[in-house]
Amino acid sequence: MKAIGIIAEYNPFHNGHKYQIEQARRMTDADYVIVVMSGSFVQRGTPAWTDKYLRTQIALECGADMVFELPTAYATASAKDFAFGGVSLLQGLGFVDTLCFGSECGDIHALWNAAQFLADPGEAFETTIRELVGKGLSYPAARAQAYAMHAPTDDIAHPQHIDMDSTPDNSSTASYLLQSPNNILGIEYLLALKQLHSKIIPVTIARKDHGYHETTAKDKYLSATGIRDYFLTQGKIPVDYLPAEAVNILQAARNHYPVTLDDFSEMLYYRLSTCSPENMTRCADVSYALAARIHNLLPKYKTASDFIELLKTKQYTHSRISRALLHLLLHTTGEQTKLPVSYGNLLGFRGSASGLLRQVNDFPIITKKADALCQFHKLTEASAKHAISLWNTDLLADNLYRQCLLHKTGCALPDCYHAPLIIPRYPLC
Repeated sequence: MKAIGIIAEYNPFHNGHKYQIEQARRMTDADYVIVVMSGSFVQRGTPAWTDKYLRTQIALECGADMVFELPTAYATASAKDFAFGGVSLLQGLGFVDTLCFGSECGDIHALWNAAQFLADPGEAFETTIRELVGKGLSYPAARAQAYAMHAPTDDIAHPQHIDMDSTPDNSSTASYLLQSPNNILGIEYLLALKQLHSKIIPVTIARKDHGYHETTAKDKYLSATGIRDYFLTQGKIPVDYLPAEAVNILQAARNHYPVTLDDFSEMLYYRLSTCSPENMTRCADVSYALAARIHNLLPKYKTASDFIELLKTKQYTHSRISRALLHLLLHTTGEQTKLPVSYGNLLGFRGSASGLLRQVNDFPIITKKADALCQFHKLTEASAKHAISLWNTDLLADNLYRQCLLHKTGCALPDCYHAPLIIPRYPLC
């Protein structure tokens, strides 16, 4: 039996995600698709568009066989830690053979070459990044330019939707490789596989949209931000971009209205106003300079989104600030993402895939949440301590999300101890 892994947010689940699952099965002849999915909050530092139980149900109805939750500390981290968390969870399960991810270039060899280079790029590469940052470039832009300057010629990808006649030089396509969000994340997946000495085989599927930041409603695949804005302005589900299964599930749910970061504005203000700059720096992605900036501008705080715009500079991007504020709200630290994920919190599965769980040996699978701590005690002392820290952060994240949704819609989600596993009643056609 062959199982393929996908690391995702499904924020929300759209037609592109369904296409990826279908293509992953076809390309690898996989029997099972195993998804590691973000929970209540996602990687760009925002709450998930809708709760993780609805997203799990949609994923299972659209082709996934099993959905595990990526712990919040990794789900809200930078690309490197997000990828490391997802890959280490798939690795821990022991039955996943292949990792499938989308990329703009669609070239696994170019991505592997980039990962090999970035695993040990040398001092000249790091020096170039520092020089470019000193000239005012953001770190991601400086890294992309430095890669274009230092990468061997055979590392260069030739992305499918770039007009090579208008951009013939290798530096343009090399820079593109590290400027496109899914390429960057794909490279981080490969670096994580390398770091973990994993036998999981990576494959990539070329994306057919314009990437995460696309917000034009006319495109087939719409970003999470675009769907959220469309939903809020039109007051209806954008059925052209969601699979029919997703539309049916969302229409049947009472709590499918999008949750935004501004819904957490009061919670965030309370947290920031009761935390000194010194204590802020204990959280992930919060430097002392950023903590001081947060502290100094706090009197001008209105809403979470307004405050992000106020804090934003060339040095501190919107995403970096969003993640930093979310880490402050959830008390997440950089130490939480140093070790591999040592357990799998199962959100839902198809009955036909249940046999996979019997293949897992020393990796705790959490099906009954009340038994989680007991299962962690089976781990080594360091792994158990780490697992408990991750679990407590997830509990806090879920409770804040649940309370926010209750205040916004009047609909109370079950807490994690009473939420049942999502198990579709009928097999896929």
